[in-house]
Amino acid sequence: MDYHPLLDSFAILLISSIVIGFTSPSSNLRVGLLPVLSFLSWHCTLACPQYIPRSAWASSVGGYTLSLFLHYLDVAVLSQWSFDLQGPAKNLLLQPKTKSQCPSPKKKFPSNDKSPAQSGSIVQRFRYGLSVCFSWRFINTPYQAQNISRLDPKLSRSRKRFLASTGLSILVCYLILNGMDFLADPEITAKFYSVDRIPFFSRLTLPKDDPKSISLEELGMRFSAAIAMGASLISVQRGVYNICAFVSVLIGLSEPDNWPPFNGPFKEIVSLRKFWSVFWHQINTHRLRVISNFLWYQFFGFPRDVKPVRYMRPLAIFFVSGLLHVAIDVSSGMYLHESGAMRFFLIQPLGLMMEDAILGAYYNFNKQPATMAHRLLGMLWVGMWMAWTAPSYLYPVLAKADSSSAAGMDRVVPFSIIDWCVKGCEIMISNFRGTGIKG
Repeated sequence: MDYHPLLDSFAILLISSIVIGFTSPSSNLRVGLLPVLSFLSWHCTLACPQYIPRSAWASSVGGYTLSLFLHYLDVAVLSQWSFDLQGPAKNLLLQPKTKSQCPSPKKKFPSNDKSPAQSGSIVQRFRYGLSVCFSWRFINTPYQAQNISRLDPKLSRSRKRFLASTGLSILVCYLILNGMDFLADPEITAKFYSVDRIPFFSRLTLPKDDPKSISLEELGMRFSAAIAMGASLISVQRGVYNICAFVSVLIGLSEPDNWPPFNGPFKEIVSLRKFWSVFWHQINTHRLRVISNFLWYQFFGFPRDVKPVRYMRPLAIFFVSGLLHVAIDVSSGMYLHESGAMRFFLIQPLGLMMEDAILGAYYNFNKQPATMAHRLLGMLWVGMWMAWTAPSYLYPVLAKADSSSAAGMDRVVPFSIIDWCVKGCEIMISNFRGTGIKG
């Protein structure tokens, strides 16, 4: 018997909350439930295209459900968070040679409950499990994800200002997505963003009269596509984040301080490493770092001070992220072999290695601090790298959206504010001209 994939999402959230709140860190039930949650995640991934016609919405449901599963793997199985400890039994985020400086694994997770942890009520235990399940960045805890920007003090001190700013941000994100839907042109997509235009270097040697050769116009379109992909992803993710923040603060479930900026500052996009670790959202950082550290340090037993691990860790992180995004593509209705997510994410560690080698060689001869010219050059490098690598991920998604366009299911937003404004202006102009003719 089939059912809606949203039920999978709620089931994973419910089971995770109960396990974290009511079981001991070493309970066999935590590992025993992995097959159950894996099945729910698998069913959600396959059922999303059947029940949710809009591919963007389907991929969002699939993405957040799969993220809940990875979060369970992190907090319930690997880190072993529990109500009794008010935190993790294992702190897999400890860095080399800084163990004494890191918070104790048994340091309590902030809670408003003053009763002893071991004698918590059913409500307290479930509330704790739910709070851990929703704590993807662990804000204001010893386990907070790194490089999270601080909230503007003016917003943290005033709920009204915070709600006004967050509401405006929601509107801007909505209008950006609405604008992309409005400006989408199937002819441009077919001309510049088809899957056969993903290769770059292999097409540089083609003669200019070859239809598959690369033109300056296409280079500009590739660069624009990379920017558009970032803008759309940020708008969707930041929009959802801000809606949750707005509602949570409005009804008094949390304070503004619990909702710092979703992304880092744009000025930090001066290198690939800073793009991924500072500017890009850190929603997945905690669980991906935990999985990577467990894999290299505990499963394979590598010492923490081994230099190659500097690149082995991000390789595992991007590999798991690639798997996640491949599954998200499948949940949008794309076939497994059509997704380019794994190609995109697995090439990123190569960029980090190239970047580190070039910067290391440069600063060996030049000890001067980075200048504005260096920062602009770094931004150009990131843009060029993304213009080369992003199409492998983006173009199959655009092809899927283009195929949904015929059915009218390609829009990301539920209704178009821009369409209303355009139609309203057309009516006003028509009435104005009609009045002028009668006069």
